[in-house]
Amino acid sequence: MRQVGRYHVEDPAKIQGRDDVRPSEHSPGGLRLRYALRALERVRGRILIPGCGAGRYVRAIARARPDLQLAGGDLSLTALREARWRDPSGCYLALDAARLPFSDCAFSAVVFFDLLEHVPDYRGMLAEIARVLRPGGILHAYVPLEAQPGSLYRWLEHSQRFPIHRWKRDHVGHINRFDDEQVMRLVWEAGLEVRWLAYSFHLVGQVHDLVDYWQRERLAGGPGRLPLPFVRLLTRAVFAVTWRLAYLEDRAHPGRALASGLHLTAVKP
Repeated sequence: MRQVGRYHVEDPAKIQGRDDVRPSEHSPGGLRLRYALRALERVRGRILIPGCGAGRYVRAIARARPDLQLAGGDLSLTALREARWRDPSGCYLALDAARLPFSDCAFSAVVFFDLLEHVPDYRGMLAEIARVLRPGGILHAYVPLEAQPGSLYRWLEHSQRFPIHRWKRDHVGHINRFDDEQVMRLVWEAGLEVRWLAYSFHLVGQVHDLVDYWQRERLAGGPGRLPLPFVRLLTRAVFAVTWRLAYLEDRAHPGRALASGLHLTAVKP
């Protein structure tokens, strides 16, 4: 699906993955990268990163593991052009994650972040990932849990004042909502065995996310009383606190309570 609500995959303003991330960072992005590198520690050969956007994690993994043969893929041609501009030596391909243009057993690992919630045929996507993995191959993923019981997203599910799910659909194209049990069941149904998991994006991270999408909605012309310069100023002030606190919260408590993100590593038997 190339468009949903006000979101279109070719809109340059919606492209994700522009900034760089490093494993030393004390940030949620740095934590996601460290978890991925841990999952890839013993992996050799070809690695596929679907939903790569402008290539943030492709570049980051390539810096940390130059021995791997990385291929990033995305549905957005605009994102891929930017990825190639930022990383001229990288391999970036236009692809639909639910119809991968590769032969069976082509990859030693597949890594994706924030992708499952965007794909209409998410079961087909996981089946395709299982197909292109060799026996013993690794899937590592980060999946937002926007249907997780106890999360802020679940509390605001029917909110008219803070319609976070509509904001996420319109600004980044989220069309699916999952809880952790659904994600693990989907991975198992695809024929993969879950070997490791951790939780993140707890309450502070969710507050950060809510402020972020409130700002996006206001800057896009959404209703509100505060003038836009004050919206920007207030958002920067909140972010100065919440982004680092979200990381510290996730480091201190990688458990399920109040979480809204799942890091998962699975193996193809």
